[in-house]
Amino acid sequence: MLLLLGALGVPLTLFWDFSWESTIGVDAFASPPHAANYAAVALACAGALALARRDTRDGAAGIALGPLRAPVGAWLTLWGGLAFGAALCFDRWWQASYGLTAGLWHPPQIAKTVAYFAVVAGAWLHALARQDAPGGTARAALAGAALLAMIAVVTVPQTFANRQHSAVFFQLGCATYPLVLVAQCTAGRARLPATGAALAYMAFEVLLVWLLPLFPGSPLAGPVYNMREHLLPPPFPLLLVVPALAIDGLLRVVPAGAGRAAAVSHALEAGVAFFGLFALVQWRFSTFLLSGGADDWFFAGGGREWPFFLRIDPSARNAFWDGVSPALDGASATLAAGLAIASAGAGLVVGGALRELRR
Repeated sequence: MLLLLGALGVPLTLFWDFSWESTIGVDAFASPPHAANYAAVALACAGALALARRDTRDGAAGIALGPLRAPVGAWLTLWGGLAFGAALCFDRWWQASYGLTAGLWHPPQIAKTVAYFAVVAGAWLHALARQDAPGGTARAALAGAALLAMIAVVTVPQTFANRQHSAVFFQLGCATYPLVLVAQCTAGRARLPATGAALAYMAFEVLLVWLLPLFPGSPLAGPVYNMREHLLPPPFPLLLVVPALAIDGLLRVVPAGAGRAAAVSHALEAGVAFFGLFALVQWRFSTFLLSGGADDWFFAGGGREWPFFLRIDPSARNAFWDGVSPALDGASATLAAGLAIASAGAGLVVGGALRELRR
């Protein structure tokens, strides 16, 4: 349970950190979101260590490392914790050498991102391998939701509603989310495992949309282009539940075949279904998010919520930024569909391996 709680805390604290930096702007080493983030990683590692101690003591089956034994998920989380500590030291050195404005994806940030994914993926592997335990399917859904939320955190600059008609938005979504959803569907024991993970992801993120603006906050750095009085909510969660339901229907409800030809067929079906439904629902929903109908606390839309440092022309606040991010067209849609098929194929491979792991 500690491993899962820590893994859930990682994307939660990263969204909080995004909101903090977008509202207050002072990115201190020990700011509240950073301290909570360190605690989440430590909690996940403590849970992994507890699993290693138990398996070593009981002589349980697991991955041996010297005299120690632990589930593969626990080892992955522990590696992620060590990588995070190294990346944090690297980041401190980088900032001391190059300053705080060293770019969005500088090397220490990439290293921390890899470490975060390792911590969360370790909890996901362990939850999927322990679905026979009481409450195991619910924990697997929550762990899958944490991994989906991590993807959302990494891609958050591209998920503002103004960018949700762009080719890059759909290509990023198609390259990443199907892998997790298809693997969840393939390895899950619940009736609709991908749908459960997608629903948990939406619930997880929408709570942040509702709760973060309840806390006051104002910019402490400049320049200030958008004055804020409360913490910025993250973008409203993507409607992944619709393509997830289709993936469950195609791979779980419909009888599955066997062999390489069936695997290729399933990848094609799941990938095309994901792309088609994701493009359809998100295209229309993003139009709503930019309208006055979404200008409330529930959706946090209407083109009103912006980071203080982002300079935006008033006419662009409720418009799609096709000039900055070209809109989806035939060629880019074909690429997005191809990425979804490849991602779904990778998800089938990962899910098959995880299904064997639980044995």
